[in-house]
Amino acid sequence: MLRLNRNSLISILLSVLAIILVGCGGPSATTTPPPTYTELQITRIQDYRSDIEKNAERFADLEVSIAKGDWQESRNIMRGPLGEMLMDMRALNRNLLAKDQATPMALTRALTNDFLKIDQGAELDSITVAQEGFREAEADFRAYLNSLPKLS
Repeated sequence: MLRLNRNSLISILLSVLAIILVGCGGPSATTTPPPTYTELQITRIQDYRSDIEKNAERFADLEVSIAKGDWQESRNIMRGPLGEMLMDMRALNRNLLAKDQATPMALTRALTNDFLKIDQGAELDSITVAQEGFREAEADFRAYLNSLPKLS
């Protein structure tokens, strides 16, 4: 029969304990992104939305300047308050959950292209082309606001 001394028995027990601890250790738990918005995200989104809506009030001025063919004023509005609005839209998009980002990001790009079309109308001195770009910009902007999640 196998005879174990005290040191051998302690070594075997420590080995078994080490195997159990290593086997149960596994990788550390990974954190998953929150499925809902945090209070900070909601506050940021609401702040950006407020700024966006404030700057969007300049759409009326842009429409008037296009109708007059005042291309300098049109560009000033697009690069000033409406350009700031686009930057705020991009910042707001970054604060959305991944599942909510695709449509607002696509509409932000579409709005940028609409402004480029207005610019093209100015280059061509074509009120018709600029007005078409303006109508598309208004529609894309409304769609953007409607695509944002309701966070109340």
